[in-house]
Amino acid sequence: MKLETVYTSYGNRKSKLKSALGTAASEWHDPNFEYDEDVEPTVAPKVKTGFRIFDLKPPYPAPSLSKLPKRDAFGWPHGDEYTPLLKARTPSMSTRAVMPGFKLERLHQALSTAELRVLTKLAFHPGILDFREQYGIVDEKAFWRAELTGKRMQRSKLMTIDVIVTYFCPRELKLKYHAISVKARGYIPDEKDLRREERERKAMEERGWTWELIIGDEVSMVEFGNLQLLMGFAVHHHLPSLYSVAESFAKVVIRCSNRGSLDAVLLRVARNIGISLDDAYVRFSASVAYGFLAIDHRYDLRPANRLELIRTGRHAIPES
Repeated sequence: MKLETVYTSYGNRKSKLKSALGTAASEWHDPNFEYDEDVEPTVAPKVKTGFRIFDLKPPYPAPSLSKLPKRDAFGWPHGDEYTPLLKARTPSMSTRAVMPGFKLERLHQALSTAELRVLTKLAFHPGILDFREQYGIVDEKAFWRAELTGKRMQRSKLMTIDVIVTYFCPRELKLKYHAISVKARGYIPDEKDLRREERERKAMEERGWTWELIIGDEVSMVEFGNLQLLMGFAVHHHLPSLYSVAESFAKVVIRCSNRGSLDAVLLRVARNIGISLDDAYVRFSASVAYGFLAIDHRYDLRPANRLELIRTGRHAIPES
C-alpha cells in the first residue's frame, strides 16, 4: 500500500496546498458529474431559507444574564439535569460518541459523526445557552406513565428531534428554541424522509419554535479539528467562571503582535499579564467560546502554527 505525503499550509495565505485535516471535506461535488483530473464544475449551493442557528449574530448575553429555567414549557429539564431519550452506545465500529460538557456539566450524546461535528460547534457558539440532543416529542402523560411502570413506549408513538437549541433573543429579551435535524453528507431524502421532515417542522411550528436541516459536513473537518483542540484546553474547567477574565484576556491578545506561532503569541500574552502558559491556553479557549475572539477556520489551529483570527467584536450585552 502506497502512502502519499500530505502537506499543510500552516497559515500561509498564499499557499494553495490543502490541509491535512480535510479542507477538501468542505467542498461539494456533484454526484452526477464525471470529473476529469483537476477539472471541476462550478456548482451553485442550494440557498437555505428560514432562520439558521449558526447565523445568530451578536449581541450575546453574559452568563449572569442567561439563567435557564429548570424545565421548558413541555416538562423537559434544561442544563445538567437533561437526559437524552436515545443514548450513544459503544459497539465495535460504532460511529456514536459521547462528548464531555463544555459550558454545561453533562455529557452530550452524539449518534453519528455528523452529529458530533454539529454539537461541537454548538458548544462553542457564544449565543447558545443550552442544546439538548435526542429531544422527545411525545404525549407527556403517556411517557411518564411508561416510566413509572418500567415499560418501554412504542417507537412509533415517540418522535425525537436530533437537537433542540436554546438561545437568548436580545431583540425580544427572551429565550427562544430552535430544532435541528442533522444528516450525513450525501443525504438525498426519499418520500419517507420528506414526510418526517414535514412532521418535525409542523411540530415545531405548533410550539412556536423554528426548525432547520443541517448536513454534518457544513462543519468542515478543519473547523471540527480546531474546536476539538480548543475543547481539550479547557474541558476540565468551569467556563462560566472564566467569562470576565476571558474578556480582558482577549483584549490583550488583539493588541499583541501575532508574529510567530500560537504558542509564541500566548507566551507573550501570558508574560504580559503574569499568568502561566497553561492558564493562557485555558483563557484563550474561553475567549473563543464566549465570542471575544474568532478563529479563522480556513486554517489549522495548532500550537506550532500561526494564529489566524477574524477581527470582529462580540458586542456583549452588559452585565447588570
